[in-house]
Amino acid sequence: MAERKLLGQMLIEEGLITEQELKIALQKQRETGHFLGRILVDLGFVNEKDLKRVLSLQAGVEMIDLKNAVIDRKAVEAFPSALAKTYNVMPIKLERDTLTLAVGDTLSLNIQDDISFILGYKIKMVLADEEDIKEAIETYYGKEIETIDDLIKWLAQDVEEMEELEAIASQGEYATITSLEEIASLPPVVKLFDLILLQTVRDNASDVHLEPFEDDFRVRYRVDGVLYDLVHPPKGLAFALFCRFKIMAGMDIAERRLPQDGRIELSVMGRAVDLRVNTVPTVFGECLAIRVLDRGKTIFELENLGLLPEDMAKVEKIIRKPHGIILATGPTGCGKTTTLYAILRKLNTPDVKVITTEDPVEYMLDGAIQVPIKENIGLTFAKCLRSILRQDPDIILVGEVRDFETAQMAIQSSLTGHLVLSTLHTNDAPTTIMRLIDMNVEPFLLASTIEGVIAQRLVRVLCPRCKEEYRPTKQELLEVFLTPERAEKMKFYRPKGCPFCRGGYKGRTGIFEILLPTENFWKAVMEKRPLGEIREIAVKDCKMKTMLEDGLQKINEGITTIEEVAKEVHGY
Repeated sequence: MAERKLLGQMLIEEGLITEQELKIALQKQRETGHFLGRILVDLGFVNEKDLKRVLSLQAGVEMIDLKNAVIDRKAVEAFPSALAKTYNVMPIKLERDTLTLAVGDTLSLNIQDDISFILGYKIKMVLADEEDIKEAIETYYGKEIETIDDLIKWLAQDVEEMEELEAIASQGEYATITSLEEIASLPPVVKLFDLILLQTVRDNASDVHLEPFEDDFRVRYRVDGVLYDLVHPPKGLAFALFCRFKIMAGMDIAERRLPQDGRIELSVMGRAVDLRVNTVPTVFGECLAIRVLDRGKTIFELENLGLLPEDMAKVEKIIRKPHGIILATGPTGCGKTTTLYAILRKLNTPDVKVITTEDPVEYMLDGAIQVPIKENIGLTFAKCLRSILRQDPDIILVGEVRDFETAQMAIQSSLTGHLVLSTLHTNDAPTTIMRLIDMNVEPFLLASTIEGVIAQRLVRVLCPRCKEEYRPTKQELLEVFLTPERAEKMKFYRPKGCPFCRGGYKGRTGIFEILLPTENFWKAVMEKRPLGEIREIAVKDCKMKTMLEDGLQKINEGITTIEEVAKEVHGY
């Protein structure tokens, strides 16, 4: 099989860009993490049409002119409109068991297997212009935007199967295991399960929630920290969907009175996805939450996390120490593990040995030994850490410090010449020290080992295409404790919304609080001073910039908004 050529090399061979232009684009890619093709188009080095042609050659996929193509009505009838609008694909031809679809970019080729499974056809993909695809979808399906709810109607066309689902759902706790397994395998249930996962991974959602109510059932997902409605399936389909998730997660489908935990590993859109499934019993049935860990996500570079220059200098200083403990703190889902992996990526060179122990392993890091925790067989963080030390590592990542035993092992590891990275759930950097003391760790041991604490939150980033400058009201300024005098010297932006973003925001970045403890700080800790005094010492003596201050700088630079920062630091 011939080696696949790199995009930049092919564009140079085609005479579309120069080597100098490629170098500029590659540098931009390292800074932003965006796709090379999109960067080349945005910089004006190549036009969209030429890029598509080269991408089709690279992927070995035929490129067609959709405006002059003959579209088979049978193909349109076999492909639901909501699916076409959700994924921006246009059915062109249906021949026996093969459905040909036009897609707008080579990334969409990854959904080929998933759509094949949902529809039951073999899928062939061809490339076409995105605007032509949108125009064809409007022509053949209509302009109105349809949601996944419309897919429910399409899935519910088989009346017999839907009646069977309703009948078993009405049996509640008296339903047999055999009948539950049967309804979980019915085609509409499997298709809805796959559609929800497709939408979740496509929109980079962090979690999915299946929630029962007296007269309703809703499925929501969280994108960039905000929950959005996804679908409201009928009772029978919702009950069967629950069963599907529980069977896939290895749970007891007959047990609906006790909380359960499970895990699903599967491939969606060509990406390895790990789902952590949890159920709790409610008044109207079980509530199911799924945390989505996309292992195919790129590990961020340290420079792309949102650290301002002065904070970056602090982080660079502590990660170069040969031993000690570095802690990332904050609530669940605030990007702690992402920060630690960005640090690991910077430190992970051929001359050091890196071992991580996590529950679960969230990112794949080349060259690192990664150990998953399995508490059900007694493999805890503390026990794993004890064994890891015999492997002679240089750098150790412990997923989370949950108890005294783990904290004690982390301290012992750092005292014996290892650099230890870990996470902790606390509100801010100074509180982290109090939390460890509350775990019965001796303060003098903390003073000997803690090199730095990185507290963080995630805020949504304003869409650069549509954000607009404005002057906030006095009430808005009060939300982030700004005086009118200071506000006069600042710039403020707000979201507007455009076709390229979700309500004026696109992606998230971190706001940070980095504590490098000094002797005066540890003296205050040993003397058991009030937390307010310790915070003051952290700001004045340790030169710690608070998360609020970091957020205000990002507001002034047009990265985020008052609303986003206030939401994360309110009452802080």
